[in-house]
Amino acid sequence: MRLPDFWTGLIFAAIGVAIAAYAQTFHVPAGAASPKLLPTIVGSFMALFGGLIALRGWQETKQVALPGWLAAPRQVILVVFLPAAVLAFGLLAPVVGSTVMAVTILTLHSILYGIRPIYALLLGVTLGTLVTLLFIHGLGIPLPAGLVEELFS
Repeated sequence: MRLPDFWTGLIFAAIGVAIAAYAQTFHVPAGAASPKLLPTIVGSFMALFGGLIALRGWQETKQVALPGWLAAPRQVILVVFLPAAVLAFGLLAPVVGSTVMAVTILTLHSILYGIRPIYALLLGVTLGTLVTLLFIHGLGIPLPAGLVEELFS
């Protein structure tokens, strides 16, 4: 299932604009290189080339229709779930902890893919805990701590 060039270009252009706009909110320390320069450049190029791809896609087809998978609610949920899960992890892990978020995300993802809830929960608990332990103790990467992480430390 391939998105037509028009929609792909439009999405990249929108993400590029968002990156460049968000970069303008970064604090600029006195006498230092601006931390907004690189994201502004990358976002601007994404917007420019995404717009060019969208324009080429529009010119080639002269007719833009929504992708067929948008008619299937399950497909839409599967496509939206991953970015939503990443966003939820970033926002909620500092509050509830990385392990709780990893278990929740993995369990929900498994259920969405058709695994029976009891097996999905078992998979989520096992892999969520192992991944958190691997990052914290194996790789030495500090993750946001919650109640469960307090037990591991």
